[in-house]
Order: sequence, then structure tokens, then C-alpha cells
Amino acid sequence: MPRAVTPEWDEDDIADWVDERPARRLRRKRPSWLRVIVMSSCSIAGLAYLALQQEPARRPAERAKEVPSSVLVAPAPAWRPLPPSPAPYALSGTAGPVAAEARQHGSGAREDTLTLGRFGDFRYAQVSLVQGTAEPPGSFYIEIVRRAARAGLAVAHQGQSRTVATKFGPLEAAPLTLAAKAEQACQAFRFTDMDAHFGLQGWLCGSSAPDDAQLACFIDGIVPTGSASPSLKAAFAQAERSRTDACGPSARTAAVSVRPPARP
Repeated sequence: MPRAVTPEWDEDDIADWVDERPARRLRRKRPSWLRVIVMSSCSIAGLAYLALQQEPARRPAERAKEVPSSVLVAPAPAWRPLPPSPAPYALSGTAGPVAAEARQHGSGAREDTLTLGRFGDFRYAQVSLVQGTAEPPGSFYIEIVRRAARAGLAVAHQGQSRTVATKFGPLEAAPLTLAAKAEQACQAFRFTDMDAHFGLQGWLCGSSAPDDAQLACFIDGIVPTGSASPSLKAAFAQAERSRTDACGPSARTAAVSVRPPARP
């Protein structure tokens, strides 16, 4: 053990000085890599905190760039109107104006609608003739309701259906009451030939509901025009062979010339 440098130091002071020197030396020689690790950790933590603070502001802009704008595309309509052209059908024996319009189905089927007069007239009728396969036939009532809605009318009542003989064959018919501001008594009808891909549907109206003979003569009065296709003319020529004698020229005229109601 070293001797006291000064006489004031005793042995205990020398022992304390000897014991403290290694501790002071250890504190001065801490490794530098530990300080580097601590400082790096603090820097990384600070950068991560700043990134988290800025992330909510960047996310909406990034989402707007990543998600493409949606475009709604409506399906194409099943029917599209055709430009005005000579109608392939006519109503023979009629004495009123007949309006015609045509439309085409996506399957290629064609529908021609002939309208005689206007709703509420003493002579009012509408018949739609379809060539080709469009849509499978559904309920008679539902189809009449849809067609009435297209004409701006409502079906107030439709009675029990029955069959009426025509040159095309048995026709489905039913008493019908159409309504707008007023009501009108009619006969609804429908015919479909699945083999020939031909059908017709509509109504015949008057001051009172036409009877079966008037309805049959009205249907038999549908004839092809010069603009009809050869196949359509051939189909009508075959149907003419089944025409009944009851629907001669005078009977056909009476079918659409319904007398007006008597004034009170």
C-alpha cells in the first residue's frame, strides 16, 4: 500500500482514493457505439412519428388516384323505333285516319302498330302485328295493360277470355274497358302463330263493346300492302282461304263503323 503523500492524509483517505480511481476511469471509457445506437433510435422514432402525422393527409389523395371513376352504362332497350316508312299492313274497309309506327326488337323481330282514330272516337282501334320472335308470350291481361300504358291509357276492367274464329285461326278475345279521362268499352284480342313466327294483339272499341262478328270482320280486314315482303303476302294469301262469308265488304265496314250513341 502506498504511503501518504502529505502528512494530513491517513490510511483511510488513501484507500478511498485508490477505490475511486477505477470507477472514474470506467465512466470516462464508455463505448461510443452505444451512444450511436441511442441517437439512431431516437432519430428513427422521430421520423416515424412525423410520417404517421402526415399519413392521414396523404391517404385520401392516394386513394383518389388509385380508385378509377365508375361509369354507369344503361342496358340497350329491347325495342328501338324505326324511321317512318310505308306500313306493310292496312285496314281495309275503314273510313277513318290510320296512323302507323314501327319498331324493331334486339332479336330482329319487327312490330307494326296501326291505330284507327283516337280514344273516345266512335271508331277507335289499335292492332300491333309482330313478325319474328321477340319475347315469349305472357299473360293476356299483362300484355294488354302494357300496351294500354304505351298508348297513355289504363285498363279499368278486363273480362273472361274466349275464342273467336278468324281467317288466321282461333283468336283469344276478352271484353275490355279502357280509361283515361273517361272510359270506353272495347274488345281485347290476341293471336299467336308460333310456327309462322307471326302474331297480332290489340283492341277494338266503340260506343259499346263490339260483338264477336264485328271483331272477326275487323281482324279479317287486315291485309298486306305493296311494301310487304313476299313471305308475308304468301301467309296472308293462305289466310284468305279461311275467310268466312259473313265478313263481306258490307260486314267489314260495319265492323269499324260503330254508330255514335243516341243523344238524350
